[in-house]
Amino acid sequence: MSTFRFTVDAELLRELGERLIGKPHIALAELVKNSYDADATDVTIKFLPNEDRIEVKDNGHGMTHDEFKNSWMRIGTTHKKEKKSSASGRLMTGSKGVGRLTVQFLANKLTIVTVPAGKNYKGLKAEINWKEALETKELTEVRVNYSDYNSDSPNTPVHAQGTSIILEELKDEWTEDSIHDLASELWWLQPPLGYSLDDSKNRFNINFQSAQQDYKEIFVKQMNAVKNIWIARLLGETADGEVKFSLEFSDGQVMNEKYKIAGFRHNKGKFSPTENLNTCSFEIRIYNLSGRQKFGIKVGEARKYFTEHGGVHVYDGGFRLPHYGLPENDWLKLEYDHSHRQHVSQLIPKDIQVSRALSDLPTLGRVLGVVEVDTSQEPNLEIMITRDRLAETTAYTDLVRTVRYALDWYANETARRKVQKKEVSSEPTSLTFEYVEEVLEYYKPDIPEKIYQKIYEKVQEATTTAKTQQELALKQMGLLTSLATAGISALSYQHEVKKQFTYIEDMIDRMKNIRTMRSELQENLNSLSTELALWLKRAKATNSLFDYIADTENTQLRHSLRARMVIEDITDQTSFLARDTEIDYSQIDKYLRLPKASFAEWGAIFQNVFINAFNAMLDSPKPLLHISCRSRGRSREILIQDTGHGINLKDADRLFEPFERESKISVERKALGYGGTGLGLTIVRLLANNIGCRVRFVEPEDGFKTAFSISWREIK
Repeated sequence: MSTFRFTVDAELLRELGERLIGKPHIALAELVKNSYDADATDVTIKFLPNEDRIEVKDNGHGMTHDEFKNSWMRIGTTHKKEKKSSASGRLMTGSKGVGRLTVQFLANKLTIVTVPAGKNYKGLKAEINWKEALETKELTEVRVNYSDYNSDSPNTPVHAQGTSIILEELKDEWTEDSIHDLASELWWLQPPLGYSLDDSKNRFNINFQSAQQDYKEIFVKQMNAVKNIWIARLLGETADGEVKFSLEFSDGQVMNEKYKIAGFRHNKGKFSPTENLNTCSFEIRIYNLSGRQKFGIKVGEARKYFTEHGGVHVYDGGFRLPHYGLPENDWLKLEYDHSHRQHVSQLIPKDIQVSRALSDLPTLGRVLGVVEVDTSQEPNLEIMITRDRLAETTAYTDLVRTVRYALDWYANETARRKVQKKEVSSEPTSLTFEYVEEVLEYYKPDIPEKIYQKIYEKVQEATTTAKTQQELALKQMGLLTSLATAGISALSYQHEVKKQFTYIEDMIDRMKNIRTMRSELQENLNSLSTELALWLKRAKATNSLFDYIADTENTQLRHSLRARMVIEDITDQTSFLARDTEIDYSQIDKYLRLPKASFAEWGAIFQNVFINAFNAMLDSPKPLLHISCRSRGRSREILIQDTGHGINLKDADRLFEPFERESKISVERKALGYGGTGLGLTIVRLLANNIGCRVRFVEPEDGFKTAFSISWREIK
């Protein structure tokens, strides 16, 4: 049987180049990626449009004659896919073996000069004329001229080792947009931090040269874009045992803070001065890797980039300690606190913390940071023999606290800003649309005017719709939580009604047994009349528990109400449950206004807190509910204190979780059933967060067992 063999037309080179590469900037980016795969630490892209020429030069491991013949000259080789990583451990960027076709796509002439590492290897210079190659028709007949190359030549276009690719007779015109797109393909290859010279795995510097200054500026700006899309930046340094740092948000707000962490040691519950950590400095940038990013950066690429390069890295005297910044080494306990749902900072003062502040603590995949120390100048900060990590001394503990305090502060201030925006803005969800408008404005020059106007009108329409929906949601939230409180109050109502049934039944029995003697009859009738009047008064008081949600205006209109007026009304409504409790709200400033909300929302908050206090004081010899207010700067607080059985502050946050109750409840209290569902404080926190307040148990003043704080920042 006779056989035929497939032949390959040289035109396949053009077809593959156009179909697999498609665009010039992608083709040129493929050449730079080859430099990355060759473990280069420096690569230069030189644009010489006046000479109709582009050069790509690197200091990678170069190619031997055999490597050039068996790998570069073979279309579709899978050596990268098989190796998966380079000699220094870099993940290969390509695996299809068609990258070399990019040069045919870019220019008619190609010159390759490559010098391999090692003294026993010769350099090589190869030249290809793609026009002539395509005229050959048979791909397997295309020949490449090459010669030995002396790397010691003064005219060598490469380093002592590496590869230089020279493209001539360019096929496409390069514009500012092309340069921007080229940088968009390459930015993720270049680490964001100033890695030390000995860190060959991560160091990859791309240098762009061109006689056209605009090209260089566009390229550099886009390459550095990832460094500039941060939402917050922390800068700090230690001196004389004190840390000074600034927190800057991308909207321009800057905050400065001082704290003493470095140089202090924990000793039997107290901190005592030591000489642990003398000096260090840090810069940490925090990112939001969701939604559309500026500069056209794709979210997926950004997330991969931060997975590889993210974290807070430590440098010792300019040399990076590889152990720090790795995803698996959570030396600052960021991921740990997230996984354990830690919401309260153990470092920043309790009195300035916002509710659940650590919910805004960034994960390792959203930060890029550098911490600089010098163990040669730090006698108590020891480097381990492996030279990749620090010994866990007290100085190291101080270092962790120094950096972590700043991150906790960021989380707390981010939470505070969210609360303030809820209060200031009548359109909380419009923040998303504001961001859309920013992006739209950024790309306005690239969008035709008519299309831009249509998109802008649609965004405005969506913003208006979002405002309406948000306002409706706020009203519904206030009503639902008020109704939930009414459901809890119904337990008190049920208990009172049962007692009143007993009173009525007793009166009926007495009426049946009344004798005919006029004087005795009159006495019994007077007694029954008095008891019926008391019953009516108590029944009305019980029914008043629901007055605050009976009026439509109370549930729908949101005002900045006077605190004293609201407290007076709610204490009146709940006073029959107070039994013998003295209620004192004389220290409430009559001019103090509560954050904007409906009367029903504030009524639900105070009613739940008051009933909890009454329930806690059933066994108190002198029950007292004391309501006062405090101010500091723009911070406002209402303090509700009682003389009940008290709570454990260390465990207090648990009481805000659904169905959690204080365990010290007597049989008598359980029988009364006031607030016994375990939902009261959950509702209080839900409403408070919705309004923009912080609620928590705090240390009570002398003479009281429990103190409940409602705090907020007044908006000018």
